[in-house]
Amino acid sequence: MNSILCHTKISSKIPALSVGVSDNLMLLWGIRPGQNLSLQLGQKKVQAKVIRYRSNTDTILLTPTLSRQLSFPFHSSIRVSYTGRSLRFGPVVGIFTTGASMNSSSPFGSRTSLFRSFLVAGAQDNPIYYVFTKEDIDWKNKTVHGWFYQTIGWKKSQAPLPDVIFDRIPNRKVEKTGSIQATMQRLKSLNIPIFNQGFFDKGTVHRWLTSNPETDQYVPESILSPTIRSLSRLLDHHKIIYLKPVSGSLGLGIYRVTKHPKDGYYIRYFQGNRAVLQRFATLDKLIAQYFTQGRLQRYMAQQAIHLVRDQNKPVDFRVHLHKDETDKWKVITIAAKKAGEGCVTTHVRTGGELLSTEDFLQKIYPDRVSAIKRQISLASITIAQTVEANYEGVIGELGLDIGIDKNGHIWVFECNSKPGRHIFHHPTQKAAGRESARHIAIYSRKLSNFV
Repeated sequence: MNSILCHTKISSKIPALSVGVSDNLMLLWGIRPGQNLSLQLGQKKVQAKVIRYRSNTDTILLTPTLSRQLSFPFHSSIRVSYTGRSLRFGPVVGIFTTGASMNSSSPFGSRTSLFRSFLVAGAQDNPIYYVFTKEDIDWKNKTVHGWFYQTIGWKKSQAPLPDVIFDRIPNRKVEKTGSIQATMQRLKSLNIPIFNQGFFDKGTVHRWLTSNPETDQYVPESILSPTIRSLSRLLDHHKIIYLKPVSGSLGLGIYRVTKHPKDGYYIRYFQGNRAVLQRFATLDKLIAQYFTQGRLQRYMAQQAIHLVRDQNKPVDFRVHLHKDETDKWKVITIAAKKAGEGCVTTHVRTGGELLSTEDFLQKIYPDRVSAIKRQISLASITIAQTVEANYEGVIGELGLDIGIDKNGHIWVFECNSKPGRHIFHHPTQKAAGRESARHIAIYSRKLSNFV
C-alpha cells in the first residue's frame, strides 16, 4: 500500500464530522466531495464526509472533533495511504518497555538515551513515535499516554494504540512476569504486529543453525546440557572450551576451561571488575566446585576458536543487522572487539575494547579488507535468514558475534534478538548508530504498510 507525505491541519471552519481533502489529493486518489470515508490513526477509526479544500498542496483538514476522536497527539506532516474508501494516517509506532518514571528529563533512567536515539533518528520518516509501558494503556479507549521526544525534551501525550510495536522489554525476568505476558497477549489480540519479542535461547539457536547446511559450517562444535564425560571428550579434542549459560547475555556467566597436558584443568572467568583464574587437578573437581545442583544442565559447551589477534589478544566482530523497507536483511555495521587482559570474552562490559574495524582488518588482511567484510556480511545475512525462518514471530533487528580464525574461516558465537548498542560508542561507528536507530522506524513502516 503506497503512502505519501501530507500536511494535516486543524480547521474549525468545516462541519464537525467532515474532512477537507485538497484538490491534489482528490485527483490523485479519485475522491469526490460528499463521499463518506473511514479515517484511521493507529487503532482508532472514525467516519467523515469529504469536503473539497481548494489547494494545490497535499493537505488534509481535520476538525477539532475528528482530531480528538482519532487521538492525534499533534499535527504536522504525516504519511497517508488511501484504499477502499479509507484514509490511514501513520504509522503509529510504539516502543514497548517497562520501568518508566515521571522524571521528564530522564524517564527511563540509563535507557533514556537509547529511546531518544530511536525517536530522533526515526523522526525523518514522519511516524507518530512514542515509548510506552503497560501502565500507559487505556484499553477501553484504545489509547496510550506515551512518552514523546521533541525539541524541548520528553513529554507525555495521548495517542492511539500503535500500528506496530517494537519490543524493548529489558530482561528475561521482567518479560516472564504475568502482567507483561498478559499485556502482550492483549496487544496481539488486536492484530498489532510486534517485532523482536522475546530473548533467544542459545540451545534453540544452535539447533536452528546446525539444521541448515548453509549455516552449520559456521557453528563451532557444541554440546547442550553437557555431562562430565562429554566435556572430557570435547576437551580431549579441542583442549580449550567455553561454557555458556543458554539463557545468558552480555557475556555474563561465561567460563573458559583449558586442559593442560601436565597441570590439569584451568578455569577462567570475569567477576566484578577482574579476571579470575583457578587450577584443578581433575575435571571432576572443577565441575563440583562451579556447577553444583545441576547447574551444568543449563549450559552449553563450545569449542574455543583460535581467533585473529591484536597485540596478542583475540578479536571478534559484532555484526548489527536490520530489516529494511523491502523486507530484506541489511548489514548496518561490522564492529571489531578485542578481549581485555585475561578476559574470556570481548564484551566491553567484561573488560573488552572496541577497535576501528578498518584499521584492524587493514593490519591483518592488508590486500583483502573489502573481501573479508563482504565474506562476513554474506555469512551474517545467511545466518539472519535462517534464524528468521525458524523464529515464531516477527524479527527486524539482530546482533551477531562473529569470529575469524587464523585460517580465515568464519564462526558464529552468539545471536542476539535485543542487541546492545555499545559498539556505536566508538567514534568510527557513530553514523552506523544513527542508521541502525532509524531502521526501527523504516521497518515499522514496512510492517504497517506505509511504504
